[in-house]
Amino acid sequence: MRSRKTSVALFLAFVLAFVLAACDGNASSSNSSAAGNGTAAANETVAGGEVGSIASAAANGEFSGKPWVTSIVAGNLPPEAPKMNDDLYTFANYEYLASHQQQPSSAMQDHAIELQTANVATIKDTSKSSHDLDQLRIFFEQASDAEGLQKIGLSELQPYLDRIDAVTSIDEMNALLTADDFPFSPFLVPDLSLTDTRDVNIVAISANLVLVDPLMIGGMYYQDTDDPQAQESMTKAVKNTSSPVLADLMALGMDNESVNAAFEQVLSFERAHGKYVDYDGMFLSEPFGAMSEYVRDCVLTHDELYAACSNFPMGETLDKLGKGGSPRYVVSREWLKAFDDLWINENLEPIKMIAKMKVLAETRPYRDPSALNQINAQNGQPVPDAQTFAYEACNQQDTFAIVLAKNYVDEVLGKEAQERLTNLAQNLVNTYKDLVSNTPWLGEASQQRIIEKLDNMTLNVLEPAGGYYDFSGLELTPTNKGGTLLGNYLKLKQYRLDQESKMVGKPAVAACPWYTIRPTELNAFYDSDSNSINIYPGYVTSLVYKSDMSDPELLAGIGFVIGHEINHGFDFMGAQTDGYGMPNPVLDGSDADAFVGKTMSLATYYNGIEVAPGIMVNGQKIVAEAAADLCGMQAILEYADKTEEVNYETFFKDFAHLRALVAPEKLLPNLLIDTHPLDNLRINVCAQMFSQIYDELGVVEGDAMFLAPDKRINIWGENA
Repeated sequence: MRSRKTSVALFLAFVLAFVLAACDGNASSSNSSAAGNGTAAANETVAGGEVGSIASAAANGEFSGKPWVTSIVAGNLPPEAPKMNDDLYTFANYEYLASHQQQPSSAMQDHAIELQTANVATIKDTSKSSHDLDQLRIFFEQASDAEGLQKIGLSELQPYLDRIDAVTSIDEMNALLTADDFPFSPFLVPDLSLTDTRDVNIVAISANLVLVDPLMIGGMYYQDTDDPQAQESMTKAVKNTSSPVLADLMALGMDNESVNAAFEQVLSFERAHGKYVDYDGMFLSEPFGAMSEYVRDCVLTHDELYAACSNFPMGETLDKLGKGGSPRYVVSREWLKAFDDLWINENLEPIKMIAKMKVLAETRPYRDPSALNQINAQNGQPVPDAQTFAYEACNQQDTFAIVLAKNYVDEVLGKEAQERLTNLAQNLVNTYKDLVSNTPWLGEASQQRIIEKLDNMTLNVLEPAGGYYDFSGLELTPTNKGGTLLGNYLKLKQYRLDQESKMVGKPAVAACPWYTIRPTELNAFYDSDSNSINIYPGYVTSLVYKSDMSDPELLAGIGFVIGHEINHGFDFMGAQTDGYGMPNPVLDGSDADAFVGKTMSLATYYNGIEVAPGIMVNGQKIVAEAAADLCGMQAILEYADKTEEVNYETFFKDFAHLRALVAPEKLLPNLLIDTHPLDNLRINVCAQMFSQIYDELGVVEGDAMFLAPDKRINIWGENA
């Protein structure tokens, strides 16, 4: 099992990037979009029922939560700012919300451009030179050559697509996928992983889904449900996320009817196995300890893995990708069986379509964008200029994202930022230790295991423990020597595979998450496999860090994020792994029962909040993230008491500013399915649980932010 706790920052970037740059949805890392009548018509078919009524109400500004307006939805902002004591989130962010009604965005997304700006400046500054920069510049220049890319068109890629089209049986597909001259893996992603940070690096195998991002949302959108409205909402969410890959098909010349037919065909195939891909919330309805059992079951020996695949060519595929020598593998047995069972001649057509879509999606940043740009322009959507396109080509996990992240730290943030934020993270870890030590419901044995886990927590702040792998052996081919952007991408991809292959079976590194997700992402998360806190350079913009920020300012922003992520090591799922990433729960039976009771009380509280007419929060679905919010807030408030005098009105405003967000109503299906609470609730619910808003801000009974003392929830500490 590959466990990656993504922060809400990444989820919102995922959502908003394609609201702003795509016609009908979102995806993880592209400027492409689905467009044309086919996509619009398909979306209309799932816009009725529950989602349609929410969308209509949102558009008219009619719905409100109890007690707070759902002000993150465009068109739903009250005409005047509320009082702080009634709605902290909307009060603090009113100016931002009002100015973004017509152009939805988030404060985090607005600042994300800073990393690109700094890196492009370095690329263009030829007075700076190094091997890595020289290779990066070759790639950037080739990606900037719009005329040259248009001249090449699909000529380099078409032979690969033709080979897929020519396949007439599963045996032929197996031969193609395992051929050395077919440089793609459309169905599997094998990455470095761990089962024990004291052991060696092994390999995690996951589904390479095409319609949704498995690393981000796993199989969440593919779950079975008997509720037609819930199924409709999930299908709409899938349609939103898949818009770029559908646009790829349109750019190939497929008509609307064919594109929609391909979507339905692929959706049926992926749903049949994708529903078994793990995701953050899948264990919340299971008894405590179920995740540990699942994780143990996911570890297979080399022979067990190969024996489990009677149809798919697992061994040959992993050998080709340089991962065949792993001593063990981590993979969901349920997913593997479902996937292997589908790998038959009867499913050849969707298999071929998925292979084409994945090849197109993977190569999208490295081929002529003119057809996709034309689709965007026809639908009134933004079209990236040549420089932005070139930067995104460089800013991929398989290309130079690592180099760009490192350059941003070196050139903009500096060692001071790394040291200050690492110290902040360590201080918050120590604060958690104090809270745990003073928690009355927690037994001594459980307490010691939690403290051991905190003592062993790796802090990957702005760079991974042990550093990045280097590019010293990479030599790209310049244009004047016959090099092309796609050709050099394939060189880069193979170089990365080779670098990671050298690490398989070697001493474990807690940096594994940095080889899976590009560190330029707007992302911060806890990783249970390596028991690590990961603060990517892409997250640390001027919104959360400036050298002249006071300690309280840092605490209210990135401090809260760090505190949130630390608690993921001890939420309902995090508490099921020990300090070395092993699936050994840190809580004894009676402590586990008390802990579950505490978290379920938070879920019950959220269940009572209405976010749209008749639509209540699903507390069970969001409780892990909600608990991380609650405990993160507790940690920063505890630590704030030990620092300089804090102006709590400013502190809580800074806390709310971090989550400033306006989302179009079309994204409600995604937001309501997500495992994070809505952003306005994250701010208001957290704040009302702690004495500071009552003692310092004067919130009293009768104010909408007021919560009676016996209703306030603490999980850790002496008041728990």
